[in-house]
Amino acid sequence: MPIGGFVRLFGEDEVKEAVLKDKRSFASKPVLQRIAIVIAGVIMNFILAVILFWIVLFSKGFTENLPLFFPYQFIGADQQNQTVILVGNVAKKSPAEKVGILQGDRITKINDIQLQNSDELVTLIDKNAGERIILNVIDPEDNIRQVEVVPRISPPQGEGPLGIQLGTVTIANISYVTPIQKMAAGFIHSYNFMVYSFQIFGHLIGSSIQNQTFEPVAQTVSGPIGITQIAGSVLKTKSPLLPYLDLIGLLSLNLAVINILPFPALDGGRLLFLLIEFISKKRVNPNLEKTIHTIGMVILISLIIIITFSDIKKLFS
Repeated sequence: MPIGGFVRLFGEDEVKEAVLKDKRSFASKPVLQRIAIVIAGVIMNFILAVILFWIVLFSKGFTENLPLFFPYQFIGADQQNQTVILVGNVAKKSPAEKVGILQGDRITKINDIQLQNSDELVTLIDKNAGERIILNVIDPEDNIRQVEVVPRISPPQGEGPLGIQLGTVTIANISYVTPIQKMAAGFIHSYNFMVYSFQIFGHLIGSSIQNQTFEPVAQTVSGPIGITQIAGSVLKTKSPLLPYLDLIGLLSLNLAVINILPFPALDGGRLLFLLIEFISKKRVNPNLEKTIHTIGMVILISLIIIITFSDIKKLFS
C-alpha cells in the first residue's frame, strides 16, 4: 500500500531486560553505533538530494531560478534577483488556455512594453480588451515564446479578460561559475535549500501565530495526496525528466530535514536521547523514552491525518 515506509529495529523500543542484553538487539550496541544507525537514513536522504541536484544543475549549465518569498542571499553562487509576473491558475476555455499559456509561465512584455508588475499588465490588458495583443512568455524551462491573444470584453465573473491569475514574484537567478562552485554545486544547493526551507517554515509559523490561523501552514504543507498532484503536474510538462529529478531531490532533502528535527519518534528525537546518553554516560530510562516516542508518534499520525484532509479540501476547491 502506498502509505510510506517504517523500519522497526529489534530492541529499539523494548524495555525488557532480556532484550536489552541480547547481542542482536539495537539497545545492546555501543552508543556511537546506535547514533550512526539512527542518522544513516538522514545522511542517505541528503546524499541523494546532493547527487540529483548536481545532475539537474549540470544539465542546465549550472544555473537555476528560484522564487524568493522574502529577501535571501544564497551562498557559494552568483545571484541576481529579477521581478517577474507569474501566471497562476488558467481558466478552462479562456483565451489564455486557447493560445497555450500555462500555470507557471512568466509574462515579461505586452506589445513590446517591458512590464514591471502584474498591476501594469492588468491595466494594459483592460485597455486593449477586444484587440489583438502580443505577449512575451517564458515557461518554467526558460524557453521564450510570443503568443497572440485577444482579451475578452465581457469575461465570465471572476475570470478576467484573459482568464488567468497573476502575481508579481521576485526570482533569484543563481549561477555556479567557478570550477570549485560547479564541483560542489550539489552540496551548496542542498545546503542553501535546507536553510531557505527552514526560514520559509519559520515565516509561515510566524504568520499563523500573528493572524491566529493555521491557514498559512495548511496551504503550504502537503501530504501524499498533495505530493502526488505536484508529481502529476511535473510529468505533464513537455520535458519532465529534469523537473522530476529536481522534485525527487527536494522531497529527499525535506525528508532529511524533517527526520533530523529533535521531535519524539523521528530520527532526530532518538538522536537527542542518544546524545544525552553519550554526554551523561548514562542511558535514559527505557520506559520514559518509550512513552515519549509513543506520544510523538500519536502526534505525527494526527498531523498526517490533518494534512491529508487539507490536501483533499484543496483538491476539490
